[in-house]
Amino acid sequence: MTARLPRPHACIAVTVLVSAVSIVGMRAAGATVAPGSVVTWGANTYGQLGDGTVVLHHTPAAIAGLSSVVQIEGGREHGLARTADGSVYAWGWNRYGQVGHGSSAYQVRSPVLVLSGAVDIGAGHYSSFAVKGDGRLWAWGRNTGGQLGDGTTTNRRKPVQITALSGETVVQVSGGRDHTMASTDDGTVYTWGNNAYGQLGSGTYASRATPAVVPGISRVVDVMAGRDHCLAVSANGSVWAWGRNNLGQLGNGDVAKHPSPVRVKTKAGASNTVLSSIVEVGAGADHSLARAGDGTLYAWGANNWGQVGDGTKTTRWLAVKIAMPAIVAGIAGGRQSSIAVTVTGAVYAWGDGRDGQLGDGSTTSSGRTTPGLVPGLAADGVAMGRDFAFAIVPSS
Repeated sequence: MTARLPRPHACIAVTVLVSAVSIVGMRAAGATVAPGSVVTWGANTYGQLGDGTVVLHHTPAAIAGLSSVVQIEGGREHGLARTADGSVYAWGWNRYGQVGHGSSAYQVRSPVLVLSGAVDIGAGHYSSFAVKGDGRLWAWGRNTGGQLGDGTTTNRRKPVQITALSGETVVQVSGGRDHTMASTDDGTVYTWGNNAYGQLGSGTYASRATPAVVPGISRVVDVMAGRDHCLAVSANGSVWAWGRNNLGQLGNGDVAKHPSPVRVKTKAGASNTVLSSIVEVGAGADHSLARAGDGTLYAWGANNWGQVGDGTKTTRWLAVKIAMPAIVAGIAGGRQSSIAVTVTGAVYAWGDGRDGQLGDGSTTSSGRTTPGLVPGLAADGVAMGRDFAFAIVPSS
């Protein structure tokens, strides 16, 4: 559910590299949007849009107080942003401390500063994570499944360091419903938390409250957690998946849950072949997305709202190519929706739109089955939460 700008490690250099699009003076919800800020739309019951209200927005609205944003994340009903100087801001539902500023307030409607020095952030359903410049991982929020990784099941209202990874240099983190995954600078993947569906990739269904290596995969350059499944991209461009698979979210052609990584496949003529040349993955609740190095978009899994984007509502057990009007530069998944930004900065959304999360002013009750333009918007990056979306306004 994340938007990622280029990272300092291998093979993700093409993620969300948008050519400069000047949108100074663009209007969103009646307010001028400054370059480097964030606009948001969709459900807002808990203040997850961060605009100071609990008003649902069908079109992009500005988040006040954020500038120079380079990464944005959506949890189930909260948001995170990282700025160019490494500051991490959070807002939205805070029942379990997922906003991270120590308050017991259930709603935080505007961004608050949580910590500094971050180079990556990640959001689970009710948990939040940040990687600092020294490669150390910090976590806060709900921890009933051990998803924070600190060896306990105690919720944390302020960031705590995950000491089990102190000897590693973490570069990326992603959270699911109650499990978490992270990758290190040498391409090793760690997981922790609930493991009822095999989402830890350990070959078992035993849960754990501290990180452990996912065996059988290496040289990983991108990771993403769905609700109860995980995705990882190897340096050779293949995609590995594990965990829950009842709706084809693993993309390997069956519906069995897999406690060990399996390769995502696609149809090639009359046979199936391993999906290749991938540089980025995205995940919704029960569907998955992948972007190839040439900007081609693939998707698979649950499709009851058209969230796969192939013009149908047919569940896809294998990755299918999605027609896009331009080269894709970044992707993200929501609960039953998807979003993509192109190299020209255009933003497209599809799937469930009942809460305005498609951003085009509609609240369609039937779902959009193909990518549709979010009008009047240019972006450097995109992200989705459960039923809401974010876009980073180009900085130049």
